[in-house]
Amino acid sequence: MLFKRKKERTKKNKINLICSAILLLVGLAMFILPWIKILDPVKILYVVFSIYALVKLVEYFLTRNGSDLENLYTAIASALAAISGFRFINYEPTIVLSMTLASWVAVMSIIKLIKLDYYHDRENGMLYVNLITFSLFILLGLLTSINLYFNETVQYIMLAFFFVVNGLLMLAENGIRILVTSKALDISDINK
Repeated sequence: MLFKRKKERTKKNKINLICSAILLLVGLAMFILPWIKILDPVKILYVVFSIYALVKLVEYFLTRNGSDLENLYTAIASALAAISGFRFINYEPTIVLSMTLASWVAVMSIIKLIKLDYYHDRENGMLYVNLITFSLFILLGLLTSINLYFNETVQYIMLAFFFVVNGLLMLAENGIRILVTSKALDISDINK
C-alpha cells in the first residue's frame, strides 16, 4: 500500500514538472520563434492563454488531488481570459493587453491565495515557498501589465518575459515541493 502511494505520488510529481516545463517552453517560444512576431500581440496572448488553459486542465485530470482544485481554477481562469479575446479583439491593443493581463493576474492571485490558505490550514511548510512565488507573481504581473504601452516588439518581449518567469516560478515551486517532501525530510505532501 505504501509503495503504491509513493509510486502514484512520483507519477503526479513528474506530471506537475512536465506541465510546468511546457508552460515555460511556451514563454521561451515567444522569444525564439520569429514567425510569432508576425502575429498581433493580442492574438498571441489569447493563444498563450488557450495553451495555458489546456495544459492546466490536462494536469488537473492527471493529478487529481481531492480538495486541491488549483489547476482546475487556473484552467477556467485562463480559458475565460482566452475567450474574452473574441469580445475585445477590435479594441485598442495596448489597453486590451494591459487589462486582460491585469485581470488574469488578479484572478490567478485569488487562486493562489486559496492555495496559500490550504497550506496554512494544514500547517504545511510549502506555505512559505508559495508565499514567495505568490509575491513574485503579483509583482511581475503588475509590472508587466503597466509596461505594455509600447510598440509591438516591446509588447512581445514583455509578454514572453512574463510567461518565462511564470513558468520558472511554477517549475521552482514544484521542484521545491518534490525536494521537501522526499523521504529524507519530514514535511507532509500536498499529493496525499
